[in-house]
Amino acid sequence: FLSLWLRVQRRNLKTNVGITVFPILICVLLVVLQNVINGELDKPKYQCGCECTESDLDGTCLRKECGIQHSTLEQVWSCEVPSPPRWPALIQVPWPGFRAVGTASQPFDDLPNPLCRGDGSCPVTLLVTGENQTLAERVSGRVFPALYPLPNVTDYLMPPPFSPSQVTDYLDILSRIVVGSDTQPWYTQLLEPAFSSGKTLHLLQPRCMPFMFGTIPYNAGGVPLHIDIQCIEVQMLWRESASVINYELFKGYVQRGGETNEFVAGYDFLNTTGYDLNINVWYNSTYNDNTAYSFIAALRVPRLVNAISNAYLKFIRGSGVDMLLEYVKEMPKVGTRFRLDLSSLLSVLFFTWIVELLFPVMLTYLVYEKEQKLKIMMKMHGLKDGPYWLISYAYFFALSVIYMTFFVIFGSLIGNFLPIYFHEDCTCIFCGIFLFICQDSHCDWIHLCIWLWLARGISFSFLC
Repeated sequence: FLSLWLRVQRRNLKTNVGITVFPILICVLLVVLQNVINGELDKPKYQCGCECTESDLDGTCLRKECGIQHSTLEQVWSCEVPSPPRWPALIQVPWPGFRAVGTASQPFDDLPNPLCRGDGSCPVTLLVTGENQTLAERVSGRVFPALYPLPNVTDYLMPPPFSPSQVTDYLDILSRIVVGSDTQPWYTQLLEPAFSSGKTLHLLQPRCMPFMFGTIPYNAGGVPLHIDIQCIEVQMLWRESASVINYELFKGYVQRGGETNEFVAGYDFLNTTGYDLNINVWYNSTYNDNTAYSFIAALRVPRLVNAISNAYLKFIRGSGVDMLLEYVKEMPKVGTRFRLDLSSLLSVLFFTWIVELLFPVMLTYLVYEKEQKLKIMMKMHGLKDGPYWLISYAYFFALSVIYMTFFVIFGSLIGNFLPIYFHEDCTCIFCGIFLFICQDSHCDWIHLCIWLWLARGISFSFLC
């Protein structure tokens, strides 16, 4: 039987050689595709934008300046940002059509009338509860400081005036009040979507006045911006317990399946007293876009925490005391290059192509043995099943070892081009491949028998 088996394998020498070098062909194909993609991503339209700042009489550029101020939205992510811009800390404001109103599922008398959604005039609603209602209402009433238009109607106890002709540092003013946006937050704070073109910055105020609407200038890291501002009134509603607030928030949840009824936030003062602050904060985490297909966004929560902390501090120490959250900013960023790791992106398919290729090969030999009745011929010559299984196992074990050895050696040689090879520890790779070889050489015989029996209706006893 051994002589017959070796004779068959000599006839299939080209097939066996083709099987063992197949991983090399796949790796070469991936390297070529990776280089093509890298060449496309290295084009100027994906590099940080630059502009010539000094040139000679012939028009030759002597010095150029690169940065986000000279870049498009496609280029800005590759720029070096040694000093990221500072942004006011915002809170997440519901869209006008989703703001909380009285509905059949939420029949609370103090919620706004649903008709306000027609013209987008609905206020934003913040829910409050706690053990001490008087203290909770007094503290929450200071969460949204009021703005005043002229300096002669303010004093040091009030926020500074909000007049475009008299204000030079809007970052300071916006840190003393509560400002929000209904834009989708991003996973990085190198850019704040609320300050992009066509977006509106919302001033959350107890009462809106005409001077709270318009356009203000803002400088973000040397880039001048003009921001549209719009006032939104805020109403604080008391609820008897945290369970009532949980009920309201759940009824308005967008993924519940009903009508979206979104609140800006909620505060539970728990056992807060005049000398002990203990608060739970509800916020909408739906905006973090936590899916498997995108980066997790940075939620606008810090201002919610700072606003209530600052309000409590003013309550116990007086209006002249502030604990300001002046701004938020990203960490400095080095210049980067766009890269797409094709091998890691196709890792599952890559494994299927390479490792599982031997599965149909074994299936072919199993069918060939049944077709040529090799096992029956072996028994007719007086041999038992032991030599057949031993030779079959030894052959497929040797084929798997050679196959995976070529795969690992060639993969190590081109590891700089396919990062998937050096992202894993060598010990883990060796153990995984060895377990695959053992399984592929022994257990897959049983798997093949079961698969053929189920797929083609051939009896299990006939195959095995």
